[in-house]
Amino acid sequence: MDSRKNNNVIVFSISPEYAHAILAGKKSVEFRRNGAPTKITHIVIYSTKPDQEIVGYSEVENIIEESPNKLWSMFGKFGHINHEDFKSYYLGTTTGKCYLIKKSYRFARPIPLTKCKSFSKAPQSFLYIEQTEWNNLKRKKKKEINPIL
Repeated sequence: MDSRKNNNVIVFSISPEYAHAILAGKKSVEFRRNGAPTKITHIVIYSTKPDQEIVGYSEVENIIEESPNKLWSMFGKFGHINHEDFKSYYLGTTTGKCYLIKKSYRFARPIPLTKCKSFSKAPQSFLYIEQTEWNNLKRKKKKEINPIL
């Protein structure tokens, strides 16, 4: 078993409203405050309470780091978030990140937190996934979703 972390793949904790919007193709960007890495290729989507399971993953096309105002003007309409909630999320920050999603894949059977090998608690911000687990996730039966950006 290869327990090394894959530095190109991260797990994000995302509230179910936004996680399912990504997997339905309604949300084609993921906004983040500073701290998350900018050199990644995939985001594994951990849907928080009440789901508490990995529901799919997304291919990352690009990552933009800008002021919140610029991020909103460029990508707000793709974020499945209203402007007030967006401003509240970025309150007190001068820069943020926007992960542009190329494709997403919804798992036919989501993976409960108890079955995750890379982590046993929900990620607070993000974490890297083990290479072996990433290889297994890519093989799972899934439905491809292509968002429009």
